[in-house]
Amino acid sequence: MTELSRQQDHILELLQRLDWPTTTSRKNVLNPGEDRYHGFALGIVTSWAGKGDKAGYRKVISLKTEKPKYKGLYEESKRLMTLKDPHFEYSSIQYNKNHVCAKHKDKLNRGYSYIIGLGNYTGGELILYDEEGENPRLIDIRDKFFKFDGSIYPHETAPFTGERFTLVFFSTVH
Repeated sequence: MTELSRQQDHILELLQRLDWPTTTSRKNVLNPGEDRYHGFALGIVTSWAGKGDKAGYRKVISLKTEKPKYKGLYEESKRLMTLKDPHFEYSSIQYNKNHVCAKHKDKLNRGYSYIIGLGNYTGGELILYDEEGENPRLIDIRDKFFKFDGSIYPHETAPFTGERFTLVFFSTVH
């Protein structure tokens, strides 16, 4: 077993033990009839801040990033990416649990993202489209990293059975 696969197993254990929060803020990844899913981001996020004419979206460190409940997961996830691609630059990690993501583009992301699926599941491939949102292709991400530009190429999740977690390493800054 490689160090990378041992670290993936370690991350999976952390994800399975986590009391998962729900999010309602990423409407673009929700399917019809859904109003929330289990997921969160650590690192830099885009958040509404300020009041009056000073209000607007800002790049800030997510509040969860420094909480003890998430800090170890964040550090271990960064170690995982260092093992995979030590030169990959990212500012954020999105964590998802058992979510079939709707077709979307990552409008706030900059450049390439890495995604990996962890868990005991079947199906759940990343469906990646061309720039026009046509010609879907299934990408197996279970225990495998895949690098793509989600701000250019629409993507979604294929249906699955079982327990599925995904980590998406991406940047919101240039």
